Amino acid sequence: MSFFTDQKPRIVTEKDLNGMWYGGKKGKYFRCNLCGYKFQLGDYWRFVYAGNVHLANLLVCKNCDDENEKVLKKWKVMHEEIKTKYWYFVKNEEY
Repeated sequence: MSFFTDQKPRIVTEKDLNGMWYGGKKGKYFRCNLCGYKFQLGDYWRFVYAGNVHLANLLVCKNCDDENEKVLKKWKVMHEEIKTKYWYFVKNEEY
């Protein structure tokens, strides 16, 4: 298994804080995908693999972490709300 697909909890390092996450340089987007918390040195974080459910793989903080299925369900609910409530900001073929 690779570093990400093992989905084990990790502690934020300097390397993590300065990494390229979701295309942002120097940790710009190194945040919890559920609550938006910007990770700090020494924080708990975990990668959650979404597999083939057409969702982004997620980074979660300690407060948002749960069983994989529950984390992915929360993300799916948020994603659907964004698509309907904030449709203007989402590029969607339906619109």
